[in-house]
Amino acid sequence: MMAKLALGIDTGGTFTDGVIFDLEKRTVEAKTKVETTRHNLTLAIDRCLDQLITAFKNKNGDRLDAEQIKMVSVSTTLATNAIVEGQGAEVGLIQIGFEAREGLPTPYYGVISGGCNIKGRITEELDMAEAERVILEMKDQVDAFAVSGYLSVRNPIQELQIIDLIQELTGYPVVAAHQLSTDLGMHERTVTAILNARLMPLITDLMDSVNQGMERMNIEAPLMVVRGDGSLISETKAREKPIETILSGPAASIIGALTLTGVQEGIVVDMGGTTTDVAVLKDGRPSLNKEGAKVGGWLTRVKAAQITTIGLGGDSLIQVSRHAVLSVGPQRVFPLSWIAAQYPYLTGELEDIKPYDYAAMNTQPNIILNYIRDPLNIKMTETEQQIIDLIKEGPHTLHYISKKLKKEIDLLPWQRLVNVASVHRASLTPTDILHVKGELDLWDRRAAELGTEMLAMRYQEETEDFVKTVMEETLFILALVTVDRLLVEEGAKFSFAEEEGGKFLLRKVLGQTEGRKDKQVHFSVNLEYPMVAVGAPVDAYFPALADRLGAQLYLPEFADVANAVGTVSGKAVERVTVLVKPGEGGGFLVHAPRQREFFMIFEEAINYACKEGEKFVYEQALEGGAVDIETAVDRQDRYSKMTSMSDNEALDTKLFIESVIEVSAIGRPWSD
Repeated sequence: MMAKLALGIDTGGTFTDGVIFDLEKRTVEAKTKVETTRHNLTLAIDRCLDQLITAFKNKNGDRLDAEQIKMVSVSTTLATNAIVEGQGAEVGLIQIGFEAREGLPTPYYGVISGGCNIKGRITEELDMAEAERVILEMKDQVDAFAVSGYLSVRNPIQELQIIDLIQELTGYPVVAAHQLSTDLGMHERTVTAILNARLMPLITDLMDSVNQGMERMNIEAPLMVVRGDGSLISETKAREKPIETILSGPAASIIGALTLTGVQEGIVVDMGGTTTDVAVLKDGRPSLNKEGAKVGGWLTRVKAAQITTIGLGGDSLIQVSRHAVLSVGPQRVFPLSWIAAQYPYLTGELEDIKPYDYAAMNTQPNIILNYIRDPLNIKMTETEQQIIDLIKEGPHTLHYISKKLKKEIDLLPWQRLVNVASVHRASLTPTDILHVKGELDLWDRRAAELGTEMLAMRYQEETEDFVKTVMEETLFILALVTVDRLLVEEGAKFSFAEEEGGKFLLRKVLGQTEGRKDKQVHFSVNLEYPMVAVGAPVDAYFPALADRLGAQLYLPEFADVANAVGTVSGKAVERVTVLVKPGEGGGFLVHAPRQREFFMIFEEAINYACKEGEKFVYEQALEGGAVDIETAVDRQDRYSKMTSMSDNEALDTKLFIESVIEVSAIGRPWSD
């Protein structure tokens, strides 16, 4: 009897990991790790699939029949990384009937008249001429649009009208806030819509790349995607709502860590190339953030695992400012060692940079610009175009570019090209530091040494001491996020990361003030929860970190591909919220997924809401390829707190506000 297998793929900002997983024995049968080619995701996916098949055949001495593969599942940190790094499509926001008073994740926005009341009645009509003017003003500055209307979750008609207009005028991707959340929180829904629009091209590229790889190998299994809560959704849903894939990679890592270790209660730390993600497991599952996931400082309305994400990984940018201030992350760059291995002439360009070339400038001396693609809809300045033209044939240092263009490095306008993902930087990273230490020997060590020497001089330390300083700073950041996450679980109302006193105390705990002669008080810490460390670089950091934090450490086999294991370990889940609310003239309104219905009798409204919700999620799960589907209904009736009536009194003596009916369908994401 042939084994039933699943292909699990995690596409991170640095590496794409893959596993072939036996669905019945729950074992890893093959694994691989390839570099993520951001400019061409298909290349990375194809390499991953090819190497997986080869590894499987080498282990089993047998060919792999495409019919054995019952599911292909994908998780990704592309969405999370794009938000953390402030990258992705440039988004134009159209606000209908209100103006956001807080910060937004886009500088491009316009306000037009419109809006409705809490019952969904239109209070001000749209001015379509005004809307057209606002849209066309932004057209040449953005790649996609988001639309958010005042109380649009009660009546989305104006958002839909503006969507039609945007598509007619521009043809750009566009998303409306009501399509992503039924919550009334105006600002959070607006932020969610902007981020969703920003992410649509990224997820579309990923889905297309995986599909091409599957077609090439004649794989006809369903394609699933990991949500931010660790559950699986269909490819179609992921394309429509890529915002739901934020924290997809970290969520998959949590499920993978649980699968690989069996640890039911512990703290899971996933250190990748771009981010480090921390979550607490309780009773074998991560807790959910009911308010919505917060990533890169932005609070969204996406229900996801309670995960803390910081911009720290093997490819984090190490910087030393002109005033000798060291920072590690949050931005991701190519390691100098890696890019010099691809383009050996860059080592020579780095050697050409002398101390007098950068002693007084603000810009990092060791930055290299690498061409990705021309901007989609952004009009470039003359100098920006010159930079693009110069690096199209191959990457160059800023020092080389400044000499070619005869412009001061500090005056080169390259930052916007990075922000719109047309250019990607290479610079010094923790991966380079491990090359200098001799703990890694993958690429060009000399390039790593040159970059390290430049920053050591700016930091006014010897190179060997600077390497130790960077390692200690990396450990400190990892300790900070780990301890903070556990304190949140205990209900702490403060953060070590936000308190100078807390950071000083933690540095003492880690022994980073041992050289001080005035050290009179010794501190130590012991973590009650075991630490499960997964991700590629964990061996270099976590034994020392666990020792200093007094924690039991699990470094499981296949820790480097735990995220890919998690993609094939979850369940297919579909959810919907149905509201039952009082009608304007009596009776009850049911806001179902497909339509709004009116009932005079409360029980009939509730029965209809439950049945429609169950039917909807069951059909959605079935369309996504799930089998053995079970549905569950959770209902909460809300009444005015002003009433003094007891719960035993008749319904018609209470002031009814609404019934919130949460319906879910859970199934196996693969069939026999």
